[in-house]
Amino acid sequence: MTERKIVGTLHGVAIEVAAWDGSAAEVDLSCACMFTEELGGGPPVGGLAHLDAALGGALVRLRADGIFAAEIGETLFLDQPPPPSVAARALLILGMGTPVGWHARGLTAAVQRAVTIALGLRAGSTALAPSMLDSGLRPDQTDGAPAAMVAGLAAALDAHARLRAIGFAGDPALRRWTFDVGAARFSGAVAAFGAALADH
Repeated sequence: MTERKIVGTLHGVAIEVAAWDGSAAEVDLSCACMFTEELGGGPPVGGLAHLDAALGGALVRLRADGIFAAEIGETLFLDQPPPPSVAARALLILGMGTPVGWHARGLTAAVQRAVTIALGLRAGSTALAPSMLDSGLRPDQTDGAPAAMVAGLAAALDAHARLRAIGFAGDPALRRWTFDVGAARFSGAVAAFGAALADH
């Protein structure tokens, strides 16, 4: 059974941590981050490898072919992912640029972009896998990631609330946002995301 825990709420959206990856997330929209390459030159591992396998190797092929180079700000939207290999109704892949010299603060803009797209698509539930370790980054290179991701989530939800207040946006469909983590890091992630949410 998948470990899942709600760690707080923002603007009426339940914020959850779940021990699943981008292919297994049972949500309307599953988001995954992807770099232009993996550190060390090897293939993706972990959850990103599972997602690529669920898509028949399409993610790595599309990147190699330059269709989706995974540069910063680039997105790839798949509205017909293959069931049952992918549990979500749709997939959003977020380009993160090069992993060389990368810092966790880069996740803030990526999460903000994902939330904005989820709101625009009127997704009721969304999950995001940062794919940092899957891309070859060391754990010490991911310090501050939960705080950076929560900052991006809060910024997007704050902006939407402001638009609603001035009549430029309707009520959001989004009711649950999930941060994907590996099972071995679940307890630590629950604590870290809970602490980050307490600051907002």
